[in-house]
Amino acid sequence: MSASAKLQESFRAQWLHTGSMKPFRRHLATVAGTPNEQAPRPLTPPAKPRAKFPLNAISYHWDTIPPTPTQLSHAEKFFRKQPPKFLWSAEKFKTMDFGRSPEVCFLGRSNVGKSSLLNTLLCKRIAHTSSKPGRTRLMNAFAVGSDDNPENRLVVLDMPGYGKGGRAEWGIQIMKYLKKRKELKRAFLLIDAEHGIKPMDLRLLGFFKSQDIPYQVILSKADRILFPGSRTPSPKAVEARIGALRRTMEALKEAIQPDSEEDGGAVGEVIACSSEQWVEGTRMGINAVRFAMLQAARLEHRPNVKLAKPVEIISHEEIFGMKHG
Repeated sequence: MSASAKLQESFRAQWLHTGSMKPFRRHLATVAGTPNEQAPRPLTPPAKPRAKFPLNAISYHWDTIPPTPTQLSHAEKFFRKQPPKFLWSAEKFKTMDFGRSPEVCFLGRSNVGKSSLLNTLLCKRIAHTSSKPGRTRLMNAFAVGSDDNPENRLVVLDMPGYGKGGRAEWGIQIMKYLKKRKELKRAFLLIDAEHGIKPMDLRLLGFFKSQDIPYQVILSKADRILFPGSRTPSPKAVEARIGALRRTMEALKEAIQPDSEEDGGAVGEVIACSSEQWVEGTRMGINAVRFAMLQAARLEHRPNVKLAKPVEIISHEEIFGMKHG
């Protein structure tokens, strides 16, 4: 058995914990327009800000260029312009609807905050959230953007989690999607900022690399490191916590891209975010994640670059001849 096959077998076997073997039941995400639709999260920040905070401290770019304020603003407008739409749910890869729009998917351990983050990114409580692990049991697809042109629309997939409450058969279907779905532009792996990277996360990173799957790591629940209590932290405390977050991101970099010459499909950055915490009028890191999603699908705002006027180039021989002519 090849090394790649062994890795996939290990990954299938450990999309665990498989203690719950009750008959499979369909747990759809809450769909817009249904009687059970939850009220959306407030779109405006609280009246009293928690603390002054440098926004560039929650991203670590070692091989990419950070987005500009204009690009972040465009990303926010793209996701707010019109409400997201529920497209489909699939238990198996072969039952997925055919798609023409670019897709991104979100993966992570159970209770890593995946569905909560998606609800914040999409500006609507459209993905089912629960304190009980393993509530997302299907691969659920949502669309953001234009209905007129599928190429200008982004499809976002919420995948079942692994670890406690997960099932091995979910892992098999998710691996098929990751390897075979042509519309997939990037997989986003969520890591809990408070608990750090776990062995199963490392196995998933290995799977991405072995299959040349484009991926990016997102640190979820970063507010639990930066704002662990209810009190507004002092500037000194904020500085110390930013340092702790930075060390966490640097450690992740070593797991993502230990060799600077070989990225293995990884995007050379880590974004820390929170679906709860407001900083400087926006939820922490959310617009940066939105930009990364659009960038993966080539839907991001691209600044106009003015080219310099062409100039006449004089060769070395001509200059040399002119001096000695």
